[in-house]
Amino acid sequence: MRLVVLAAVAVFGFAPLASAGDIDGKVIGRTFLNPQQPAIVWLEGITTPPADKPDLVMAQHGGQFVPPFLVVTVGQTVNMPNEDDVAHNVYSVSAAKQFNLGFYAKGDHKSVTFDRPGLVEVLCVIHNFMRAKILVVPNKFYAKVSADGSFHIRSVPAGTFTLTFWADAIPQIGQQVTVPEGGKPVVVHLVSPNAP
Repeated sequence: MRLVVLAAVAVFGFAPLASAGDIDGKVIGRTFLNPQQPAIVWLEGITTPPADKPDLVMAQHGGQFVPPFLVVTVGQTVNMPNEDDVAHNVYSVSAAKQFNLGFYAKGDHKSVTFDRPGLVEVLCVIHNFMRAKILVVPNKFYAKVSADGSFHIRSVPAGTFTLTFWADAIPQIGQQVTVPEGGKPVVVHLVSPNAP
């Protein structure tokens, strides 16, 4: 079992009476953070309109999904073009999103809009070695955890939310965090439920 400790989450405001602050934090534990095992933090309890970000791309290229991992917000669309010389049939049976794009050849483009938070495993009917993951988070207040364990979530509105940590093959953990008006510093410790 891996011990994950999320420590020293500080919230800072830019100006007095500001309604937004920054969350700067650090994940402390065993060394597990690498590109093949991404880690993400996000805030739950904030209702925002869908992110006005451009559509993301997860291509089929060289017999693989590229990139093999994406983070999207609820309401965001992912384009899934086939760049291979062979046909693919991209699908998922995940609880957060089920879809089957059917067979399509090189140069064809299909897309999927993700409308519920959760982890979506992406597969190919034809090539069972092709696998990817899409993590759908509830809003734009998320960050990738760096290899050194640090992360930053910017311009968070004032309020009380759940800061959630996710990494593949590690139990998801969460901790309540309050972002005050005026951005007074706050420190939060989040300890994995499997800690001794």
